[in-house]
Amino acid sequence: MAISSERLQELLEIYNALKARIILVDEKYSLDFVEPKLDMPDSLNLTKLTYTPKSEDELRDIAEQKAVPALFSKQAAIDQAYNTKDKNLYIKIDKLKLTKDKKLAALQEALDESLADIHNRLVNNGLIFSTISTKYEGQARQDYNNKSAQLNQDTEQEIALIKKEQDELEKIYIERCLNVREELALRIEQNYQKLLEEEEKLARSIEKYNTGLDEKEQKYQASRARAYENARRAAYARAYNNSKLYMEMGEVGYRRMIEKEKYAVSQDAFFPLRRDEANAILAMDSFLVAHLGTYYSAFEAWVNTTLLP
Repeated sequence: MAISSERLQELLEIYNALKARIILVDEKYSLDFVEPKLDMPDSLNLTKLTYTPKSEDELRDIAEQKAVPALFSKQAAIDQAYNTKDKNLYIKIDKLKLTKDKKLAALQEALDESLADIHNRLVNNGLIFSTISTKYEGQARQDYNNKSAQLNQDTEQEIALIKKEQDELEKIYIERCLNVREELALRIEQNYQKLLEEEEKLARSIEKYNTGLDEKEQKYQASRARAYENARRAAYARAYNNSKLYMEMGEVGYRRMIEKEKYAVSQDAFFPLRRDEANAILAMDSFLVAHLGTYYSAFEAWVNTTLLP
């Protein structure tokens, strides 16, 4: 029965694994000391954390950004309250001025009416060109001037009181603004100190972590050095014991012992195969011929008599 290409690929993998086992037998009985090769990397290559601390200016900027929003609304409320009250006071002043103007207009109108009335009465009495005319008109104008002056004085006094209230309002506003600025400065400093503490804590944490990596690497290197030394001693012991056994058995006996172990390893690898599959492997190359030596013929006979067709 023909062997499929897929099965041939599987057989090649089985054969390559057998070759590796046979090479290990050679290494096991080698008379030479070979520097051991550790199945351990030269280093753990642990990646350390990098840390770039923020500058004082950067920390203070962050501290300010955190502090401003809360006090911004507070400052806005102070501004709004001040602007509303100040606007109302200006409205009061405008109303006083408007009222004064209306009253002045009424006084002027009353004066005009009074002068007209005096003129008519004097004309009717034939006294229009007498000194009495000047007297009555002068009294009317003086009364107008007195009332106008009083009205202006009263209005100015009321406006002065309002302006005084405005000055007091502005004084309170400035004081409150200063309080907000002081509170802002205090919060910025508190935030800065907290951020600085967090930065220092982070720096210590990273330093501790990196120190831990250094310690791990040191322990690994110590462990690797011990493993290498143990492997080196084992390699010396193997070479020494093999040399001693070689001296006892002689070259032929020693070589036969190696070939016999390779023969056993080959049987173990071929045992699950069918006879045609085993022969297909034997036909691939002369590797087993070279390594089994005097045992190759026996192995070939074992394949063709023991394995199932």
